Parts: sequence; structure tokens; C-alpha cells
Amino acid sequence: MPSISPNLLASLQDHTKNIRNICVLAHVDHGKTTLSDCLISSNGIISPEMAGKLRYLDFLEDEQEREITMKASAISLLYQQSSSSSSTSSTNDKESFLINLIDSPGHVDFSSEVSTAVRITDGALVLVDAVEGVCIQTHAVLKQAYQEKVKPCLVLNKIDRLILELHMTPLEAYQHLSKIIEQVNVITGTLTSEEIILKETSEDYIESSDDSNLNFNENIGTEYYFSPQKGNVAFTTAFDGWGFTIKQFIDLCYKKTGIKKEILEKCLWGEYYYHPKEKKIYKSPKGNLMPMFVTFILNSVWEVVKTIVGTPEWIDRDRLDKMISVLNITVGARDLASKDQKIVLKSVLHAWLPLSEAVLSMVCDKLPNPIEGQARRMEKIFKPSKPISTSSNQEQQEQGQQSNASLIEKQKQLLNDTMTCNPSDDCEIVAYVAKVFAHNKRGGVQTSTIHRPVPPRRVQPSAVPSQNRQQQQQQLHQDEKDILKIDNMFISSNPTTNNTNDSTTSITTSTSPTIASTAKPLDLSTIPTGPIKPNNNNDEEFIAVVRVFSGTLKKGKTIYVMGPRYDPMNPTHDVYKVEITHLYLLMGSSLEPIDRVPAGNVCGVGGGVGNLVLKSATISSSLMCPPISNMMFVSSPIVKVALEPENISDLPKLLHGLKLLNQADPLVEVYVQETGEHVIVASGELHLERCIRDLKESFAKINVHVSSPIVPFRETIITPTITTPTTTSSSSSTTNNNNNNNNNNNNNTTSTTPLKEIITVKTANKKVSVKIRAIPLPKNITNLIEQRSQQLRDLFLGGKNTNKELSDNKITKREAEQAEREDFQKELEEELEKSGGDWKNEIKNIWSFGPRHIGPNLLLNHIPGYNLSPYWKHSLQRGIQKKLKKLQKQQQQEKEQEEKEEEEIKEQEEEIKEEEEEKEEIKEEEIENNEDDENSNSEVGSIKLLDGDDKFKRISELDNSIVSGFQLATIAGPLCDEPMMGVCLIVEDIDIIREEGDQQNSDSYGPLSGQMISTVKEGCRMAFQVKPQRLMEALYLCEIQVTSTALGKMYSVLSSRRAQIQKEGVKEGTQIFCIQARLPVVESFGFSQQIMIKTSGAASTQLFFDNYWETIEQDPYYEPTTEEELEDNGVNIASLGNNIARQYMNMIRKRKGLFVEEKLVEHADKQRTLKKNK
Repeated sequence: MPSISPNLLASLQDHTKNIRNICVLAHVDHGKTTLSDCLISSNGIISPEMAGKLRYLDFLEDEQEREITMKASAISLLYQQSSSSSSTSSTNDKESFLINLIDSPGHVDFSSEVSTAVRITDGALVLVDAVEGVCIQTHAVLKQAYQEKVKPCLVLNKIDRLILELHMTPLEAYQHLSKIIEQVNVITGTLTSEEIILKETSEDYIESSDDSNLNFNENIGTEYYFSPQKGNVAFTTAFDGWGFTIKQFIDLCYKKTGIKKEILEKCLWGEYYYHPKEKKIYKSPKGNLMPMFVTFILNSVWEVVKTIVGTPEWIDRDRLDKMISVLNITVGARDLASKDQKIVLKSVLHAWLPLSEAVLSMVCDKLPNPIEGQARRMEKIFKPSKPISTSSNQEQQEQGQQSNASLIEKQKQLLNDTMTCNPSDDCEIVAYVAKVFAHNKRGGVQTSTIHRPVPPRRVQPSAVPSQNRQQQQQQLHQDEKDILKIDNMFISSNPTTNNTNDSTTSITTSTSPTIASTAKPLDLSTIPTGPIKPNNNNDEEFIAVVRVFSGTLKKGKTIYVMGPRYDPMNPTHDVYKVEITHLYLLMGSSLEPIDRVPAGNVCGVGGGVGNLVLKSATISSSLMCPPISNMMFVSSPIVKVALEPENISDLPKLLHGLKLLNQADPLVEVYVQETGEHVIVASGELHLERCIRDLKESFAKINVHVSSPIVPFRETIITPTITTPTTTSSSSSTTNNNNNNNNNNNNNTTSTTPLKEIITVKTANKKVSVKIRAIPLPKNITNLIEQRSQQLRDLFLGGKNTNKELSDNKITKREAEQAEREDFQKELEEELEKSGGDWKNEIKNIWSFGPRHIGPNLLLNHIPGYNLSPYWKHSLQRGIQKKLKKLQKQQQQEKEQEEKEEEEIKEQEEEIKEEEEEKEEIKEEEIENNEDDENSNSEVGSIKLLDGDDKFKRISELDNSIVSGFQLATIAGPLCDEPMMGVCLIVEDIDIIREEGDQQNSDSYGPLSGQMISTVKEGCRMAFQVKPQRLMEALYLCEIQVTSTALGKMYSVLSSRRAQIQKEGVKEGTQIFCIQARLPVVESFGFSQQIMIKTSGAASTQLFFDNYWETIEQDPYYEPTTEEELEDNGVNIASLGNNIARQYMNMIRKRKGLFVEEKLVEHADKQRTLKKNK
């Protein structure tokens, strides 16, 4: 039982200035959980002897077996600091602090848990192994902390290894530690310099005053600079429970030297040398003097260690007793009398330099409280929405402006409350759900889920038929009126009333009848109410890990759970109304119920709130609160497997379990493929194992069959000669020749030249022919589009761009998005100019990106004169995401035209019918008399082609079909139906046969738009196949730390898996080699286990996917022809294992059920029976 009651911890939540929300970040196996155990033991929850062995916060079975952390877990601790070291005093001469500690994983597969821990904390303890130094994950966690504006402190752990393993002298240890601190400062300096450069190039920086800019640069440069002089660096050995900062040795040095404490704080680290006889401090070495850090601190620690473990199996008891009396410490007699040197060393150092005192005092002095922490980071994660005025009527505009003004004022008030961490009951609640976890005392999860309707994406208007488009625009116009009515209701209601429950219910009850009569989708009464309770047992539910930014969470209070797609202007989508029934204090594996949680604290919320959360959510008592921006993840999912239940009758349980898994894990992706397979996508092999185990044991509770990992590949083309697009004038002659040769052919034909290959394809009715060719896309352009995929998704697919910071001169979302389009266009134009050749002129010819309108492939328009016509639609200016203003203007114009046309049409219909009947009688007589002449005229008319504006107008009508065909071609290439990457498809020309109006839209082959989609798709695939085809594979960034004895075995494992060594070196002062390599994802399964077995545990690996792709040089269709090639490769390369690309292609085609060219039986012999042998 803990010695500190949960009620005492809950009472400290009201003292906001004495709260510290911190997380522990580090590379894997650098001692995060061991450090957490030492801090927990200071509260009496576990014994100090079990610290580092128990791993209290690793309460999952997998975590205990593998001895690594997989899930971030939180615990609340009490720390009492003496008044002499604090700026304030208390009645008991000690000031109490509430420490909300979150232990996060260090493995890269669970980096999403690090993101959740960083989001809900204000400070971080960054651990670095004193021997291994800065590793790849250390860099990653520092970047995550910097992006979230979390202030870090540095902890150099495992100091004892420098003495016991590396046998360093105090001076060598000082030099080694200073180099590690410099490496960490280089990383943070790089991050700060990037932000300063971006800030200086922005318009706000130029227009602002110089003083504010200088203060900004100074603050951003000093906050993330680590130095023991500043007190933000600690030196620890967490496993033995001892550690120190410079602050702990100031009193000791003051007694010895008599130097002022203020001077000692500045001189105990760095190149400062103390002369004992002269009692002076020098800035340069003089004689045999050593730095003061070595003289006063490291020498003392080294003396204690050497006294106890200097001689094997013998301890100098007399000298040890003198040291204990000089240090004035008390050591347990039992531990001191032990014959084990490690036990004696641990007890003495723990009594002299307790780790919890050093670390927690640094946390309370240097890391910010919730008020300071939220003031520096809320402007980045809390983004007020930008209302858009969409009405043309003056009255509606005035009402919209009033509603927008009230919305802006309310959101400004919410932002001010969150920045000041206002905990008052009158303040609106704003909180963030970082994650949810399953809590069940009996094991497993039996919880209900709720169907989460996703608001429809905005589609490209040209993709909708004209009639449906008009209906859709009319519906949008009706929605605009309803939005204004909702805003007026917000004005009439009082959002700042004390009783939030009454105010919200009054809004719902009073406005729902009015809204229901006008627009059903915007009925506030349709918001689902909760709580959603478990099916069987109240103890089995999802618990939401919540950080409260403003207000106070109380039992019985009504709140709204808002998803990331929630819009305050349309407060009915992705929002749920629920009443708080359970609040918990997070204490590791246990939950302590509490009644209220004020702002600035981390808590658990039960009672069904977690069941409404999909990965993350925002909690607020006001519908005007915008959703808090999503978390940023370092890695992305890459490993994919398909699942199916062993018993087909358990399929509903599997679907239910997959929903719960997708809800609980922040990074996993769960979806159903077109083939009907249920797929899980994880960030790595270890993450995948954890997800499958959760699914089997907790969520679905059934046995499932797991397929072999499905690794993504990409298809591309290469060219040995020219990689730049040629002009349309140079290709016109070849195009005309191809046209003359192919007019009388019914099948698709191909014409090739030495420099380019143009494919001519025709629609099924032979009325439209398209000429397409394919060329490789330069690598720099491919990388730019791949890096900006999220930005393209926000701009063109209606994604919610919550992280965009709007400047003062761009007050509307439309202007901000237009600015983003222009910025992306400038970057793309610069990369095209770098590519040289004719690429610099292709910015105006971009027709579409693909696949999914955001992929790294381009469709270019080389149709002569089409890009200069008014019908041309550039990809960057497409109306994929139309704004309400444009829709309204178009709608008004269409309404006026429709009213005029309806009156004219009614008058002219009768006259037209009479004229048509007369014309039909005349035509029938002419047809009977001149059948032969009419047949000859029809043949001549069939070869007449459209040209000029008629041709461009017809192409613009088929624009969406052409783009759709390109999207279908790039999402599934011809090699093995994998997406294309780095391919540029050029439409050279489109020929359309002139026909009458009734025959141009459809015929016996179906609508022409559908024929164009399939034609363009096949043309793109054929143009792709003309070029040399290659596969692209994804590669991990692999970091390996291995001792010199196992170096050869490690290289053999890497070579067997086709790894590419990029960097190798030795850690200075150690025998540890650090190797960085690129490892193919398809070869990575079982890699960590194999290298661990081969090296007998002497190597540690870390795999990180940074979206790096590389082309496999081998041709998958290569066949040896000459005698030399046959001698080198054999008759069948794929069967011998030499053609790896062919093997991968066949593997993918088999998995997808595609045709594979292979022999089922090779070198078969005739079977001979026993009778014939006789």
C-alpha cells in the first residue's frame, strides 16, 4: 500500500503553481522505466531495493517478458522541497509539489505513445546513456518535444559504467560527458535555428519591432540549451538509485573553499580551474590543475567507488567508515555489513546522493508549471476557426457578421482561459484526450462502440453530373442559411452562464424544433447523448487519458466530446454529448476514483467517454470550442497483414475487436481491402505483434489466422537516355504520322521512335483517340510531392488543416488556402527549374497529381493550344474544394437563368414539336430516295475531326474522365497492381470525331465518359510498359550498436538481407561500434531476433521508417539471350534466385491472384512402377 493517500494527491491538484506534468523520453534501454521506479520508490509505493527490478509502470505481460516499455503509463507522485531551495515558504518549512509522471516507450515502433505523452505534459526528462551516447531515437524524441513546445531537462544515466566497465579516470569521464552534452546541444541548436530562419523570413517578423524579434531569438536559443551551470542537467545511475546535480555540491564546496555560492554555481562546470594554495579560480589550465567539476565532484564519487569495489572481494572498511562520517550520512547496518560489494556501493551512494532528490528538485526548479507551460504552447495547438461569410443578402450578411463576431470573441475567451490555465467553475471546460486504454480487472475488454458518422468529403464538382451538381449546390445553399440560424441561436443564448448544464440543455430544447423544420442535418437534437456503458460489467471500459487545459471536470457535469472533424460553424457532425460519471487519478496499473479535476492536471475519465473517442478527441462544455490540433507522429505505418478468424462464425467478434483496436492504438490503421480482406497496418514488427496479441487476448478474444506480412512496393520506369519532356511542336509530326497510319486500324497500336514512345488508344466506339507517352519524373520533384502529400490532401481533398497558422492579413480560410497553393506552386516551380531541360516550362501544363490526387505522379497536357484556351483547368487551381461564396454566386446566376429559360422553354416547346414533325416527314422521303448517297456522306462525315474551340470545349467536358483514368492507372500499375511512383504521363493529343448532338454523349457502348476512363487507363498502362519497368522497395533506416567482438557476425547478417551500409564509426573512449544502414522492409522480418542470436546479444538494433524508397536495379522481365549471359545467370534467373525483382513481382501477383508465368513442374521424369522394373 502506498504511504501517501490518493486523497492527499487529489487535494494538491488545486495548487496549480505546484504541479509539474512531466514525461520521460529516451532511446530504448537507456533507463527510463528504472528511473521511474526510483522516483516511485520515494513515495513508498515500492521498496527502494526493488527499484529497477520491479518495473512498476510496465504492467503488461509482454513488457515484463521483453523488458521494454510498449505503452505509456502515468502515475502521480508527491515531492516535498525544502523552503531554502524554493522561492516561497510554507508553514512546515517544506513546499509540496504534485508530480504527474508519464513513462513513455523508447522503441521506434511505439513512437506514437511518445507523441501522446508529449502532448499532455509541460516538461520532459530526456535520458541519454553515458556510454552509448546520443542515438537515433534520442534525436527523434528531442524533435517531438521541441515541436510540442515542451521544455526538456537532460539526464545522463548509467554513470557507473564509466568507472566499472570503461575504467575511465575522472578527467576522461568529464571530457566524455561534455562531448555528449555538446552532441545534444547540436541537435537542439539545429531545431532552434530552423525556427529562427522561418520566423525571420515571415512577413510578421519584418513588420514587427526589432526588440520583440531579439527577445524571441534569445528565448528560443537559451530554453533548449543544456548545461550543468543552468541546473538542467543531472548525472545519475538509476539502477543503483543515486544521482546528483551541481546544486547538491555547492554547500560542500563552499565549506572547503569559502567561495561564494553564486560564483560556484557558474564555475563548477566548464573550463574553470581552482588553485587550492592561492584560493583562486583560473579560466585556463595552470600546471596540473584539473577542472573544478573533476576536482570537487567526480574525484569524490570516484574515491567512494574505488574504496568499495577497487579491490575484488575486499572492502576497505576503515576508510569507508571515515567517508561516511565525513559525509554525515546514515547507512543501514545490514547493507553496510554485506559482503557483496555492489550492495554496499548502492547503499552508500543512495544515502549520500539520492536520485529522487536530485531529479525531482531539478524538475520543480527548471521545468514549467501548467500556467507557464500552457502559455507557451496553447497558441500552437489551439487554433480558433476562421468563419467565412457566404450570404449575398444584406440581412443575412449582417446576421452572419454578428454570429461570426460572437464566435470569434468566444474562441478568444477560450484561448485566454487555456493560456492562463483558469480552473474556476465559471470557466468553460477545454480538455484534450490523448489516448484511451482498456481497463478491466478481470482481463480483456467487453465494451460497446458507437457508430461514428464521418462528414462527407468535398468532391470535385466536375465529377458530379450537372443535374446532381445543381441539387448539391442547392443543398449547400440551404445549409448556409441553417448555419446562420445556428449562429443566431448562439447569440441569443448566454455562453458564459455559470450553470453550463442548464445552458446547453436550453439550447438543445429551444432550437431543435426550429431547425428540424428547416434543415434536418443541422438539428442539434441529433447529437448522440451518453454515456455509452459497457455491455456486462461497469469495470470493463475504455478509460480516456485527459489533460485539462481550463475549467474543472466534475462528476455529473455535461460535456461534449468533439472529434478532429468537428466544426463550430456546423455543430452537429463528429460531436457527442455525455455526462461525466467517473473520474480517476492515474496510479500506474490502478485507478483511484476522485470527484473533481481542476485545470492543469492529467486524469482518467471513465463512464463511457472513452468509448466515444477515436484515437484522440477534444472535450469542452461549449460547442463553440474548436478541436485541438492533432498530434504529430515521427513514424508512419508500413507493415501490413491480413486477418481472418479460425471459425467463420467468429467474424462479428473479429470486426468488433478491430474497431476497438483502431480506437485504442494511436497509430494503427484498420481497413477492408477491395478483395474483402481485413487488414492491420502497424509501424513495425514489434508493434504488429503487440496489436495482434491485444486483438486475441483483449478485444476480440478469438483465435485468428494472420497472413504473412504484406509489404508495399511501388512501380516506376527508367530511361537510359533523355529524361526531359519534349515540346509539343517536335511531337506533332510523329503524332500526325501515327494518326495517318492508325485511322483504318480497329485495334490499339503503338508507334515508337528513338527518343519517345507514343501510345495511341481509341475508345470502344472508335470516336475518340488519345495519344499518351510516359517518361520518368525527376527524383527531386518526386520527393517534393511526397513530402507535401499532407498539404495537398488538405488543399484538394477537403482535409481539415488545423495546424495552419494564419497571419493578420489573411483573415479567412480561403485566403490562407490560396496562399498555400501559391507557396506550393513556387516550390514546385523551383524544383522544375532545377531539373533543367524543358521541365521548367511544365508548371503550366500540370493536369493532375496521382494517385488519389496527391501522389508522386504527374499528368501533363501537351495538347497543342489547349493550355491557352479558357477551358483548360490547371491542377493547382482545380475546384476540388469549392468555397461557399463561389457556390452561392453560381447558384444565384443559375436560378435567374433557370427562371428565364423555363418561361422561354414552355413557349417554344409547342413550336419546336410542330417543326420537328414536319422535318421528320421530309427526311423520311429523302432517305427512301437517296439511300446510297446518304451512306457515302456518312462515311465522309465520320472522319471529320473537331478542331479549335469545339475540340477544347469537348475535351473540357471529358476532363474529369481523363483525370479519373489517370488516377486508376497510377493506383495499380501493370507489373503487380502496386501504385506508381515517379512517373510522368503526357497526353500529346486527343482526336474527336465530329458528330451530331444526340450521338456524342452515348451509344451502344455506353456513355462516352465511361469509355474515356477505361481508354485513358489502358493508354497509361501501355505507355508505362513501353519504357523499362522497375520495382521500388521501401527501406528502413537501421541503427546498430555492437561490440568489436561481434562485428563480423553482424556484417554477415546485414549482407544476407541486402542491407546497404551508409555510416560506421566507433564511439570515442569505448569499444562500441555504431553502424547506420538501409535495410529493405521486405527483408526486415525476424532481423532483430536473428542478429541477437548470431551476436549472442552483443548487438542492439533500431529500425526507423522515414518514407525512403529506392529502385531495384534489376529488370523483372530480364531474360538472358547471349552465351555469356546464359553462363553468368543460367537459363532461368528467377528460379536461381538471381533476379530478386522477378521474385518479388511473382510473390505479389500470387498474393493478389494475378497470373504468374511459371512452371508448376520442372525437369519431370516419367514414373516407373515396380512391375516394369522387374
